[in-house]
Amino acid sequence: MRAMVALSGPSFGPAAGGKPRRLVMLLHGYGADGNDLLGLAPHWARQLPEAEFLAPHAPFPCEAAPFGRQWFSFEGRNQSMILAETQTAAGILDAFIDAALAQRGLAEDSLALVGFSQGTMMALHVAPRRARAVAR
Repeated sequence: MRAMVALSGPSFGPAAGGKPRRLVMLLHGYGADGNDLLGLAPHWARQLPEAEFLAPHAPFPCEAAPFGRQWFSFEGRNQSMILAETQTAAGILDAFIDAALAQRGLAEDSLALVGFSQGTMMALHVAPRRARAVAR
């Protein structure tokens, strides 16, 4: 098991200014980082002007590329190892989500988790396991 790390990453908005009323968390794919998906935010903000878009960098350096990040490892891992690493990353992501919501004074039903590739796997693993449901 890897040591717990704190996530960080770029953000955008809210386009309307002021305090966000919604939070859209964009989870990138394997070998990318939070900047990869943040380019969606200005376009989506047209429909969600009161939302802040937050794109955390995955917690671990990508093992298959000299740059980029990964949520969990694929290389040389069996399904049990991948699940264990997914659960580790999920704990890190959950702590980040809790802090982001608390910092903004938002409830879970104001949060949308959006992912691409490995980020989708994380969103689908984390969202249904949260104590309180995220936005639907």
